[in-house]
Amino acid sequence: MQMLTELIESKRFNHLLNWLRKRRTMSFKIAFSALIIEDIITGKKPHELSFWQDIDIIAVLGVVLIFTGSLIRLWAKGHFVKGKLFTSGPYAIIRHPLYLGSTIIMLGVLCILNDWFNWTVIVPMIILFHGAAIFCEEKSLETRFGRQWHDYKSAVPAIIPSVRRRLLLNSADKWSWQVYCNTTEKMATAFFLGLPVFLELLEESMFH
Repeated sequence: MQMLTELIESKRFNHLLNWLRKRRTMSFKIAFSALIIEDIITGKKPHELSFWQDIDIIAVLGVVLIFTGSLIRLWAKGHFVKGKLFTSGPYAIIRHPLYLGSTIIMLGVLCILNDWFNWTVIVPMIILFHGAAIFCEEKSLETRFGRQWHDYKSAVPAIIPSVRRRLLLNSADKWSWQVYCNTTEKMATAFFLGLPVFLELLEESMFH
């Protein structure tokens, strides 16, 4: 136990986690691009999203997951006021709604891609990169907000919502369009919502 504590507190370990945190977005972009190219080369056809033909339940599930994750991220970004501890909106339910939203989106894409090998690559990456980012960000929040952070952390789960958790922390704070627009999320929202269309075009152009 002491060795584990020393490892977690070591500068080298924290430097590694911070390195992973900074490279998580690019790593996922490269991984998904490589997996899609591999699927095209090997002829692993994605699930079809065409609703005018036989409905593919897995494809529908993928679209629902992508939209759900996008809405979670949109909701969270409307409470993303820099310089303060986020405790309203989805942050009153879980501490890291953005990572939850991103994870749900990626699971939706994996459903549509229809290749179980992709899951063996992306799921460990989610655990590694998101885990590293959460660890680094929570250490930073602890340093910046001290007791306020500890009280919040003790009351709100990290990423898995509790069915018993109520919206009671700064519940008067409403989602703000202006706050959302002041972030870089607008392009990300458009990109995520356009993913099902991109995957359907990919399926139509590469496998017909």
